[in-house]
Amino acid sequence: MSALLYSAELWPLTVTQKKKLEAAHRRFQRRLLGITWRDKIRNEEIRRQTRLKTYLELIIKQRRLRWFGHVLRMDDDRIPKQAIS
Repeated sequence: MSALLYSAELWPLTVTQKKKLEAAHRRFQRRLLGITWRDKIRNEEIRRQTRLKTYLELIIKQRRLRWFGHVLRMDDDRIPKQAIS
């Protein structure tokens, strides 16, 4: 999952990109369980079985907040800190 979201805290996501990421995430979960779309199993059931977070958007928001915390603690001469000042 981390390879899929590499540097996600810096991505400016559009609605279309969010939908594509969610679809890819569901596809990966189904593949993990060996379930195809023909099996007619709901996404909620897949999420329950994999015990993964519900939405990638929440994961990305958490990563952004974590990154922001790092930036706030940086020295004032660092470029990311200067960019938000």
